[in-house]
Amino acid sequence: MNAPKPRVLLVENDFTVAQNLYGYLELKGFAPDAAYDGHGALGLLEAGEFDAVILDIGLPGLDGYGVLQAIRRGRHAGLPVLMLTARGQLEDKLAAFELGADDYLVKPFALAEVEARLRVMLRHASGVHREAVPAFAGIAYDADTQSLRVHGKAVRLTRKSLIILELLLRHAGALVPRRRLEQALWPDEPPSDEALRSQMHLLRKALQEAGYDGIETVHGQGWKLNDPGGAP
Repeated sequence: MNAPKPRVLLVENDFTVAQNLYGYLELKGFAPDAAYDGHGALGLLEAGEFDAVILDIGLPGLDGYGVLQAIRRGRHAGLPVLMLTARGQLEDKLAAFELGADDYLVKPFALAEVEARLRVMLRHASGVHREAVPAFAGIAYDADTQSLRVHGKAVRLTRKSLIILELLLRHAGALVPRRRLEQALWPDEPPSDEALRSQMHLLRKALQEAGYDGIETVHGQGWKLNDPGGAP
């Protein structure tokens, strides 16, 4: 019996771009559906079940940021979301990641790259990380439920930030090389230094707000978790 095709909601107000993506994804074994504005996208999400969303930011009415916020607050909170937009500034990417985007791709783009990023998101969402993760310095992460607590307080992170944190926890106190993190986040494509820095920034900020400030940057090499309250 053939596996069901992954259902992808494509939210894009440029009809030509939407049409090209729709046809390409259909050809590559996905089951796409399309919305051309933010409210229409939320209506389709409410009415159906999807495995991932490709979301433009510059939508009429409710923009992509608003759609992303609604997704993360609703019953589809764990749905993988790829932002697809002409906005390429770092602050735009950070804003999207802050709201819970899993990935970010700037127009113009190659259709094959959209497919590659989509497959990586779907693979991560399928739950490949199941071994117990050791707690460290007040950080407790359940890989099975993807729930995180820092000093007993629940903390929400993007999926990519959770992947980074899991690697750091599994090697707590030791250096995790940049290349290892890049391979975990982008196994099917060239690594993105800027995206990795963005995710590290968001991870550090979220942990600091929860009371943990022990991520050490080893310049030119990678990162590691330290125990701020431990022995020197």
